Amino acid sequence: MLFKGAIKITPTHFPKSRSLQDFKSRPPNAFFLPFCLFVFTRSIILMKLLSSLFSLYVHLSVFLFLLFTQGQCASQVISAHSSETPPDNFIGFDAVPDKVVDGSVVRVRYQCSGQCQLAVEVVVSTLQKTDLMVFRRKWKSSRLRDYRIHQVLLRLPPSISYQRDFFNRNILDTQNVTVRGWLGSFKNGSELSTYHSSMLRIYKALQIIPPSERPSKPPTGCPSWSAQLMWQMTSHRIHQCPHESDIIDMLKFPLASTGERFGVIRRFQPFIDRALERTRRHAVTQPSVTLSVWIYLLKWCQKKLCGIIHHVNRKNLYDTVLMQLTNTGNIIIQARKITGEDEAFQVQAMLPLLKWIRLDYYIQNSEDSIHYDDTDGYFVIGGGSYLQGIRGYFGPIRYYRFGTKQVKCKEVKCIHLLCFLAQPHSKTVYYDLKKTCTQTWTFETQIKYSTLFQLLLRKEDTLFNKHLSVSEGSLNLKDLGSVLFEETVGTMFSVDKAQMKITSQSMAALQESSCLGNHRASLLLATIHLSGNTNPPCIFQGHVYSLIGALGDDRFALMHAGYKHLMGIDGFPKDLEMAYSYYSNIGTQTCIDSSRIYENKQHSTEHIYLNNEEDLNRLTHETKDDFQYLKFQAERGDIESQKRMGTMLYWGQNGVSKDIVSAAKWIERSAMQMKDPSAMYDYSILLMKGQGVKRNYTRAFRLLRKAAAMGSINALNGLGWYHGTVLKDHKNAAKYFEQAALNGSDDGMFNLGIYHLSGMNPDRPWRNESAAFEQFLNASRFGHVTASVEAARYLSMGSLEGVSQDMKRAVILLKKVCERNGHLGFMIREALQAYLQGSWQEAFVKYLLAAQTGLVLAQSNVAHLCEELNLGYECQWRYHNYSILNYDPHPFALLKMGDYYYYHSPGTQEDSLSLAEQAISMYSRAALAGSPQVTDLLQL
Repeated sequence: MLFKGAIKITPTHFPKSRSLQDFKSRPPNAFFLPFCLFVFTRSIILMKLLSSLFSLYVHLSVFLFLLFTQGQCASQVISAHSSETPPDNFIGFDAVPDKVVDGSVVRVRYQCSGQCQLAVEVVVSTLQKTDLMVFRRKWKSSRLRDYRIHQVLLRLPPSISYQRDFFNRNILDTQNVTVRGWLGSFKNGSELSTYHSSMLRIYKALQIIPPSERPSKPPTGCPSWSAQLMWQMTSHRIHQCPHESDIIDMLKFPLASTGERFGVIRRFQPFIDRALERTRRHAVTQPSVTLSVWIYLLKWCQKKLCGIIHHVNRKNLYDTVLMQLTNTGNIIIQARKITGEDEAFQVQAMLPLLKWIRLDYYIQNSEDSIHYDDTDGYFVIGGGSYLQGIRGYFGPIRYYRFGTKQVKCKEVKCIHLLCFLAQPHSKTVYYDLKKTCTQTWTFETQIKYSTLFQLLLRKEDTLFNKHLSVSEGSLNLKDLGSVLFEETVGTMFSVDKAQMKITSQSMAALQESSCLGNHRASLLLATIHLSGNTNPPCIFQGHVYSLIGALGDDRFALMHAGYKHLMGIDGFPKDLEMAYSYYSNIGTQTCIDSSRIYENKQHSTEHIYLNNEEDLNRLTHETKDDFQYLKFQAERGDIESQKRMGTMLYWGQNGVSKDIVSAAKWIERSAMQMKDPSAMYDYSILLMKGQGVKRNYTRAFRLLRKAAAMGSINALNGLGWYHGTVLKDHKNAAKYFEQAALNGSDDGMFNLGIYHLSGMNPDRPWRNESAAFEQFLNASRFGHVTASVEAARYLSMGSLEGVSQDMKRAVILLKKVCERNGHLGFMIREALQAYLQGSWQEAFVKYLLAAQTGLVLAQSNVAHLCEELNLGYECQWRYHNYSILNYDPHPFALLKMGDYYYYHSPGTQEDSLSLAEQAISMYSRAALAGSPQVTDLLQL
């Protein structure tokens, strides 16, 4: 569908005319050709007018020609002001080198009629600059009418006299080098002369020595062996000029848009090429722009407006372009005019659902004076901070910065993936299941959905009485999908498990579970396809199920998509902006989940590695002796034991089941001894939140005051929260938050940042985003979840003054946050329990799902189970390799990858050397990470 924002007018750009100043900046020998042409042109004209003086003029022309020809080969005196030059002034070269050689000698003979100033200079010209002075030596003479010779030692910079080496890296590729001298008058109090203001000038062009033939500079130091080796490996690398194009692919890979405020942020920089940048700047007030956008809509906008693409400038205002979808399927286009006013119009399109659509947006030299500067601010694909996005998929998006007359379909490169992606949504895989099953399925329906039909027959009583909720006479399809998924997981590796082959029946069950809305099944299907365990392998199908799971807003699927784009693996392009889009979604969910971490379906992630006996021995249970002894000590009144009991029961740590009520009792007993301020603070928080105990603000406030008086920094933050939230005393709240922040409380830093952001502090009643960002960033260094999300938001946009865009840092911050998600911790907990109970296949699947999020712990444990279950060496290598790609790889994984490279059979001697280097690299990284095996080996 074509939308045109203006009348098509082809812009005309005129080249800049050249002035005389352009010629003045050239080296002296650059005047030779223009002057000769000038002389001969004037010769022809004068020959026609003064035929009687023909022979005289020819002699004059020949004389001038020879005069300037000698200027190319030898020194020549040039008088700048012949009528003003006093008599008896003279300057010339007595000796001058022919080549550019450092340390050569120039001898100048001269005579002055009065006090004079003289100089010898060396100027060079490159492709970028002319008249670049690299040497100058001045002197004065008061000897009147005395013929003298002065000797000058040329000390040239290494960049033009020596070849490139370790110490001389920045060399100039000179086009010409000229030695020149000049003589100027000098009187006391007068200004010093320069080359262009002097009376007499001489010059000589030197022969250029190519950089490869120049002598080596004598060494001034001794580089280390490693530095010298690195230099030898990289010194002959050919640096290519960056290619710039006005055509940009804003998206090359489909993006799942959940209809929320988590889009892809793109910033555009000025062109490096001056001609392109000049054209872009000229087009700010006369834009010629084209945007081609592919979208696949599942629903129209649930609210009044949803974002397709929008531009936010540095003032945080909407700018050109703003493209929105309405709740009726129409499109609204908005643009900003040069006057600062906004103008919008609506396109009655009624965009179809469940179809790929291409929207082409044109601005071509609008008569309405549209203002368009794509380097001002940032663009958002989908939803952003101020606007929710569409619900569906974005396909390829191509941006023509200088416009195009027509977008060609053949320019889209991932149509095959778009077709794959449309198939699951085009099928109506929904079932009308009544509570009493009065309707009989036809034989064709039973065959089509055989897996689901057999499940309903086997689980009829359980499904309808326990697992599935009833709503308007039909069953909850998500619950049905969950039951189908759980049953499939337990049996999927029962056949041919030695080669990790999945049965066709299990694949069909997972597909039906995915269609019913269980996106853990979508993620597992994506994992199976991406690992090549299907016949035939289909990586496109893996991408499809990854995107379906992300669109379903599943936490694990979102982390999976973000992780794949962060690393650029399994066919996903490395794209930090797309990774941020997914991570920002799950990061926001993690902030909400962290406030409900006490719920039964959440757990803090415990880092228990299955290959580490010490980790496994740390696990306890309510029936074990160590737990009973800890409980005995707590009952005797030991504060530390009581606190430990409360912590283990509250978070469900070390294999202990979560029990908030019992945890609150132990925390209360430790707090009521009034000896430990941290225990008093913990119990006051439970009282204020009403977790495990009845809410009591008054009692909590008294405990907080006592804990703060005893030195608890967290209690200061608690007092700030109490004054701000309960008492509405924002002045005292800000004071307590500031005290807590100054003493290192991450919660205090975050709350103080909120006060800066909202302007709630009566002493500073204004919004200060810079101060807020500083506090968020400080709190994020301590691992504060919500502060990390806020800091990442500012880093991703780069719109705050003094804060440049740093997408990589933003993504790493969010990845750390997401790995602390309580639901991910719960999956790790279930996998560990299954492993301890001997259900290794179930543990493998659950660790496998967690490993897709990029969690190093889960990836290492999957690799360990691949070995225990004899699933093949490729399975081990895959997940060890995944884990070492992370920013904090486990030393054991580095050791295993080192062993893989060391013992791998190479094909050639070159391969052997390459594998040995990689093995050494892995062992070195393991040693730096603190691996005891490598440390012991090095000590031997």
